[in-house]
Amino acid sequence: MGRKQTYSVEVKLQAVELYLSGEMGGYRRVAEKFNVDASQIVRWVKAYKQEGIDGLKEKRGLVGRKPKNPSDQEKIKRLEAEVAYLKNILRLVV
Repeated sequence: MGRKQTYSVEVKLQAVELYLSGEMGGYRRVAEKFNVDASQIVRWVKAYKQEGIDGLKEKRGLVGRKPKNPSDQEKIKRLEAEVAYLKNILRLVV
């Protein structure tokens, strides 16, 4: 499967504003100008109306992803859990 094209918030906002202004007509004309499918413009407009500019931000890959740099507290908690686990294993072996 090929990688999907992503568009900047600025490009999405320009398309949405152009559609909402009525200058270009409908979704198809705006889509032609930005070289995207009309359904994409529909999604952008809907997202903008529901969430404002935040609705235009890229959300793919954000759900369930762990932070790249865990905090010191998270590291300590993980290491303490590892130590407790290893102590339990040692009790079973000895």
